Amino acid sequence: MILLADSGSTKTDWVIIFDNQIVRKLSTEGINPFFHNTESIYARLENEFSEEEKSKVRKIYFYGAGCIKNTNSHIVENALIQIFKYAEIEANDDMLGATRALFGNQPGIACILGTGANSCLYTRGEIIDKVPTLGYILGDEGSGAYLGRKLINHYFKRKLPIPLAQAFEKQYNPIQVQIQNAVYKEKNPNRFLASFTPFLKENSQNGYIKKFLFDSFSDFFESNIMQYSNYQTYDIGFIGSIAYHFSEILNEVAENKKLKISFILKKPIDALIAYHISN
Repeated sequence: MILLADSGSTKTDWVIIFDNQIVRKLSTEGINPFFHNTESIYARLENEFSEEEKSKVRKIYFYGAGCIKNTNSHIVENALIQIFKYAEIEANDDMLGATRALFGNQPGIACILGTGANSCLYTRGEIIDKVPTLGYILGDEGSGAYLGRKLINHYFKRKLPIPLAQAFEKQYNPIQVQIQNAVYKEKNPNRFLASFTPFLKENSQNGYIKKFLFDSFSDFFESNIMQYSNYQTYDIGFIGSIAYHFSEILNEVAENKKLKISFILKKPIDALIAYHISN
């Protein structure tokens, strides 16, 4: 049996494959070794799999946000080996999963826009260059956390037009001290910030919000995609919920930069299944 996992900061998709056939799909909470240690990951996952699955899985391919090979990937690997004692485990960052899902073994610039954001230049089956994401405080331009942070800032700094501010108040009842506590003191502040993006989707045709989104995604293009050598010559692909739900304006930004997006996938897991079966 083979176990595939694609993990963002919010959600992890798992697939068990046997004889090139899907045996089971399931979802769990997101796993990120920047926020979770081995013990907490083990506790989240130990009861999600049957004893038969634990004994029969022989290979695990884990692709995860914040999971950096030979740096902190052991945090995930050590949790998984306690559950799947007979498995060989390969834990990599979500960018490698995105490249394999989007391009297989072909070259391209792979991008992730979900709770977080990331990008890389991929060719000949390898990531050859990667602009650092820097996380939700220092980077993650265009991500759900980035959009939520900017939206909260615009609300409290009184930049939002009054009708939008009133709609925001009605939907979220924002209280400054509670929001600051959630961002600076509680767990998973990036998820909390990203939880405000439905408001942007619901109001995406509003002129102010449309410019807000256009500028935010322009930040991603300019800080990430346009930093790769000869970026104009590569196919560009996106994975993630933000890219999927805001695909129309994302394509507008690309066109404005004289670029074209070749693929936008909400989730990489199905394409990863095809990749691993064919390879």
